[in-house]
Formats: sequence, structure tokens, C-alpha cells
Amino acid sequence: MLQAVIVGLIVALAALYVVWRYLPARWRQRLGVAPAPGCGGDDGGCSSCGSCSTAGGGVEEKPVAMPRSRR
Repeated sequence: MLQAVIVGLIVALAALYVVWRYLPARWRQRLGVAPAPGCGGDDGGCSSCGSCSTAGGGVEEKPVAMPRSRR
């Protein structure tokens, strides 16, 4: 019984985290907690927190040119 309660709490906390993570920043600010500056904000300063894929390796993504198929 205790294990089921603990698992239920973990699942509920994980679901709340996912909902919180994908809430618009404006809604989070209304609730009183804003995201850390430079991390996930709309200012484009993501590289300061290191959570972006380009921040860790220093490699920028470039579009790939695909050749057109000849029919």
C-alpha cells in the first residue's frame, strides 16, 4: 500500500513538472515564479545556462541541402 502511494506521488509530481515546464512564461510570471534569466526565456540567451544543444558543444546547426530527385 505504501509503495502505491509513493509511486502515485512520484507520477503526480512528474506530471506537474511537465505541465509547469510547458506553461507559457507569461502564465508562470502571473503565478509568481519566473524562469531563471537566460534559461528558456524569450530573450534568446539560452547559452548561459548550458541546457541548449549548441551551448555544450559550440557547434551550430546548419540546414542540409537535399538534392532534388529527377523524375
